[in-house]
Amino acid sequence: MAAVKISGVLKDGAGKPIQNCTIQLKAKRNSTTVLVNTVASENPDEAGRYSMDVEHGQYSVTLLVEGFPPSHAGTITVYEGSRPGTLNDFLGAMTEDDVRPEALRRFEQMVEEAARNAEAASQSAAAAKKSETAAASSKNAAKTSETNAANSAQAAATSKTASANSATAAKKSETNAKNSETAAKTSETNAKSSQTAAKTSETNAKASETAAKNSQVAAAQSESAAAGSATSAAGSATAAANS
Repeated sequence: MAAVKISGVLKDGAGKPIQNCTIQLKAKRNSTTVLVNTVASENPDEAGRYSMDVEHGQYSVTLLVEGFPPSHAGTITVYEGSRPGTLNDFLGAMTEDDVRPEALRRFEQMVEEAARNAEAASQSAAAAKKSETAAASSKNAAKTSETNAANSAQAAATSKTASANSATAAKKSETNAKNSETAAKTSETNAKSSQTAAKTSETNAKASETAAKNSQVAAAQSESAAAGSATSAAGSATAAANS
């Protein structure tokens, strides 16, 4: 299916070429070669001449003149059997809407509206499914957070117990250290006492040794005195006998 040539000279009401103007064709519906809402444009030359190879379809024609707001010129329909012509020819031609019965036009509008509603419903269903998936993900995330919180609480309790055990062990170690210090002091005192007792025993032994020597000397002296006394007694007895 070949495109249809639309060409001519763009003039104003006085027959003068319109300069600095852009002809814009916007597709009003899908066709076999054109998608709805796509836009084609043509810039006439300084003499207002334009030439466009237009695909089959229905288009909204807008004139864009520099320094002025966009101007909607009308709607054209290009058929497979359309002959080449000017833009004015196509704008002045009778369209399908002109010959189509009102009931048929309303039916087509209803079909288009139903299609739009179906698409909207499909989008809503997709959005609902997406929301459901998001809700499930949020639920799973909440469950995971709950589990993590429980694990954190358990870990905190374990740490607390470990801290308490460490404190008890530290206290016990402190007590043991104090007991060891006391035992060391006691051992030191006992050692000093033993040292003093040893010195006392040594002194007593020396005193006993001295006393023994003194007793020995006294015994010797007593023995000498006894011998002296015996001698004196013998002398006295002899003297008495001689008397």
